[in-house]
Amino acid sequence: MDSQQIKCILLTLRTENVIVPNAAVAEIISLRGVKKVDDAPKWLVGKMQWRDVEIPVVSFEAAAEGDNTVVGANQAAIIHLISDDGNSGYPYVALTISGVPHVSLFKKNQIVTDNESTKVHPMVAQRIRINGAAASILDIDSIAMMINRAAL
Repeated sequence: MDSQQIKCILLTLRTENVIVPNAAVAEIISLRGVKKVDDAPKWLVGKMQWRDVEIPVVSFEAAAEGDNTVVGANQAAIIHLISDDGNSGYPYVALTISGVPHVSLFKKNQIVTDNESTKVHPMVAQRIRINGAAASILDIDSIAMMINRAAL
């Protein structure tokens, strides 16, 4: 029996639930003072100040292909952008969220790959099922690359 536990944060978004390693989430905040960025991709809500650092604010929903709706969320999860090459450009990103996040402990055997999901999303590393419920693993490296390509 595999008793290895994985501690993560389950973020509730408008269209799905996303899990992020607990250590990757710095803080959950109320969105305030977001400034629009000219000629930005639709998934880039804007930039804001957090702990005296300017960080981009991104929308998971708006990054989905075919979804032109930018969610008017009032909360965000501040995610560490840790890059293997050290060139992420920004140390953090604010990911808009819709609901209350939950810190969760899962045993490794509770998480299985969702082989039936055909959804493709640029911010998703993998589609999974946790105790049968659909969720996605957030791809933090992809978010960092998207921000770099947007040349902020």
